[in-house]
Amino acid sequence: MVLGEGLKNRLSTRSGSTLGIFGAGLIAGIAATVALGTLRPMLAAIWWQGVPTAETATTAEPDADGTGWSALAQGSVDLAAYFTDGQAVRLTRQRLEQEAIADANLKRSKELAVQGIAVRDAGREDGEETLAELQHQEFLWQAAIRQLDQIPASSSLAEVAAEKRADYVTILGPLQADIADRQSAFLADIAEATGRPQAIRITICHLSGKCFDYKGDQPPASPASLIKLPVAVVLMKKAIDEGIDLDEQIYIDPHNWTENATGAKIFVDREYSLREVMVRMIKESNNIATNQLLDYLGWEYMDQALQDLGYEQTKIRTKLVGDRTAPTSNRAVGRNVMTTNEVTDMMRQVYTFEGPGSEEILDAMVGQYDWEFGYTAVSQLRNKRVAWIGEKTGQNSNVIGSSTAVKIDDERYVLTVTIDNSANQRMLRQVIGDTIQHVLDEGHLVPVTR
Repeated sequence: MVLGEGLKNRLSTRSGSTLGIFGAGLIAGIAATVALGTLRPMLAAIWWQGVPTAETATTAEPDADGTGWSALAQGSVDLAAYFTDGQAVRLTRQRLEQEAIADANLKRSKELAVQGIAVRDAGREDGEETLAELQHQEFLWQAAIRQLDQIPASSSLAEVAAEKRADYVTILGPLQADIADRQSAFLADIAEATGRPQAIRITICHLSGKCFDYKGDQPPASPASLIKLPVAVVLMKKAIDEGIDLDEQIYIDPHNWTENATGAKIFVDREYSLREVMVRMIKESNNIATNQLLDYLGWEYMDQALQDLGYEQTKIRTKLVGDRTAPTSNRAVGRNVMTTNEVTDMMRQVYTFEGPGSEEILDAMVGQYDWEFGYTAVSQLRNKRVAWIGEKTGQNSNVIGSSTAVKIDDERYVLTVTIDNSANQRMLRQVIGDTIQHVLDEGHLVPVTR
């Protein structure tokens, strides 16, 4: 009916009984499929994916308009004229196999979803669901989604699969948030132990991207010098996107002068390479270098670049001020904002070389002069399983903080801690040390093969 009598005749006239039996079997199978109403759209789809071609088709009988296509589009033309026997068999078999596999994946995804619901209901019957039960549910829903993702867009089941996937993702989202809250509970305990939990922000991320946080999405009172890391990230994005040579010289405008940390070596009314200005901004926590880069980048560009990089909460909108003297030009368009979650992710991308210009930024961070925060906290642990590998610090009258990279065993983590309205270095080191000690005592935050 679909392949037509022409193909049937061609198969039946082949020499040899084996081919005849095979052809008859094929025709019978196709006829049964057609009777179920499933093969016609398959072959129609196959046709419109590129048949006929110079290699696979013969000349069709022309219509009145000379094209020969309208009857074929209406399903009344014998496709045997356009396919060789082998091509027709192969295309039909491939499509049938695809649909059979898609159907199996859909059924398996439904089975996994039912298991997920059963695990949830069993946990709720016993009272509050345990972390292990929540993680079991997460595994089942993720497995169900993976089954659906194996169904190709060309399948007749693609639309159903997409609807099911959306439903499963809706269920999985809150489940994963609940799991993250349970797993991050140790950070709340660490913050409580300081006696000032409301002032604390903590985020710790494994380099794989697995993160836990305590108030990590809530901006601290000020980013202080931690804002210099986003400035470096934006600068490197611009340099890469626009092909800017980091050896390009820029002028340090006297309008950007303010007090700097002891040992800072950028001076106004001089020229330095972009690379040196960026390195000194990070390495020396240099305020003058930062202010000049803010002029170089521009407020609007920085806003857009951070959005493009996926950092929706971080805002760079004011220059830095030392002890008493503020910049005298283009000083601000708002206030600087960041979260420990976003600055930790920036650090993580630097250490995984995923972010723009990661090698340049990493070189600057390794040479950081201020070792009183994260570096000292790691040293005080006196544990050979832990090593400090880099840091960016920040401190002003509103906040004290550090974003520290450490190696624990063979695993690498980035840990950011801030404390509002404090200059208490001892408390900051305590929070950093207690967080690392938790990993040492309780195991890594990700599965690790030894």
